[in-house]
Amino acid sequence: MCDTKLAYKGETLHIYRRKNSNIYYFQKRVPSHLVEHYGRKLIRFSLKTSDKKRAKQLAAIEAGRLAEEFARLDGHSLPERKVELVDLQNLAIEAANQWIKYKRDHMFTSGVSYESLHHGLDESLSSIQEHAENMLYHEAMFDDNLRVKRVFEGALPDRASDIYSGLEPQQKARVFIEFAKQLRAQTQGLHALISGATPSITGVVKPIPKIEKAPTIERVAAEFLENKKTEMAASGKPMSSKLEQRYQVSFECLVGLLGGDTPIRDVSTADIRELRDVLISTPCNSSKLKETRALTTPELIAAVKNGQLQHLKSLSVTSINQRLEAVSAMFKFAVQERYASFNPAESVRLKKAIAYKDARLPYPPEMLSKLLQLTKGTVHYWIVRVALCCGLRMNEIVQLRPSDIRQQEGIWYISVNDEDGKALKTYTSARSVPIPDVLLKLGFIEFVRSVSTETIFNIKKPKGGGYRSDIYSKKFRYFTNIHDLRADRVTFHSLRHNFKDLALNAGIPEVAYKQLGGWADGSVSGNYGSGLTIANLKKYIETIDYPIDEQEAADTLLSMAG
Repeated sequence: MCDTKLAYKGETLHIYRRKNSNIYYFQKRVPSHLVEHYGRKLIRFSLKTSDKKRAKQLAAIEAGRLAEEFARLDGHSLPERKVELVDLQNLAIEAANQWIKYKRDHMFTSGVSYESLHHGLDESLSSIQEHAENMLYHEAMFDDNLRVKRVFEGALPDRASDIYSGLEPQQKARVFIEFAKQLRAQTQGLHALISGATPSITGVVKPIPKIEKAPTIERVAAEFLENKKTEMAASGKPMSSKLEQRYQVSFECLVGLLGGDTPIRDVSTADIRELRDVLISTPCNSSKLKETRALTTPELIAAVKNGQLQHLKSLSVTSINQRLEAVSAMFKFAVQERYASFNPAESVRLKKAIAYKDARLPYPPEMLSKLLQLTKGTVHYWIVRVALCCGLRMNEIVQLRPSDIRQQEGIWYISVNDEDGKALKTYTSARSVPIPDVLLKLGFIEFVRSVSTETIFNIKKPKGGGYRSDIYSKKFRYFTNIHDLRADRVTFHSLRHNFKDLALNAGIPEVAYKQLGGWADGSVSGNYGSGLTIANLKKYIETIDYPIDEQEAADTLLSMAG
């Protein structure tokens, strides 16, 4: 039975939501002649999104993929479906529980004496177990005792019967032998019930619990993600949608390569190295590219392995390592839960030998001067200057609220915090940064006071989740492209490098500029104390010689007054 309420009308959408959940699931009926191949009448799985529009898009892709798969299978001989021993054992347990329940519920309805009930029960059990032993030790056939066969097959619940009917003869025999073994353990309880040794019919002969299958990749990934969310929420910093998406994409790659039903304990280091090799040739933004967005993860991996996507820009070393680290974190969880004996992804990384080549550079003086000039009168004006003069990251700036511009001991400062759902890159990112006089003279406080929007720079969050910087970075990239402000390894983040260079050239101590920029202090002593006071930080930041002249201040104040 399906315990879910479908959230759509008609067959075309293929989506539904479970009760008390906003996550959409995909559902499609299997053609009757292919039910044996798939082992089920309906194909269902999570689309891992609460966005209905996105769910429809994903469902359309999956429906198309299945339609092609059904067409390929139609009219062809079907391969033998792999069935594990634990599956056969659990079918036997379902039949045993059904048989025991029937005996328990009906043995007193006919008014037969206890002696007759004892005799009938013993005879039934003896026939079943004798035939099972003959099959096990004397190569007897299942059909040699049709009465026993009918009794056993009649005990199978409907769902189990559908699965059982698709098994090979040897597999069916194994289910029956396991059925007989399970009944043996229940004989004593049934005898006690018949003889009246127990007054409670329901308190005896409890159902046999099913055998739990070895945890699969898909199951452990889901458990890990839920556990990680709980841990982060308890620490006061809930998981961001961007981090959750990174985990999900990473796990989807592993599932697409090895299969979601693969036991977690069977994954080897060689499998993770294969995953790494696939990621090396995987296109970045594959979910958005015209050539790859309609592909399922297994189809994408197949295309990568066949060399069909070599013309597309591949994932960066950082992105590859992030996905491998996510997989490693999942396996670390699996080891802690005793699902696996070791972490096969522990040492599988790409060395960033090209890190220096790819490192960002500061804006060259001429380009920085041009950037400051061209941003006047634009939405980029204050964002660029806050980055340059205070060393803030892009997302730290665009998520600022008016309430984050504060004053202490007569000193104006920017509070970089995670209040009201704001995101921080690391725990050291939370800090108070004095606003240098050069920004105050430009009229920054007056500008903030004039703002009536939720955030100072009114940059919205992406509808599909993520950071405000995801939106602003596109605007800034467009601006720099049209004004020819692009250079190798020079981006918005380069302004932080400019800030660090300015601080170093001003002779600011390392402890001060690290605190101002929110850089982690790797030393042991860095874990002690609360850092420099706002007054000391203000003193240091005022020693910086910023490339902003007094005329700009006068022009800015004049434009604001106008």
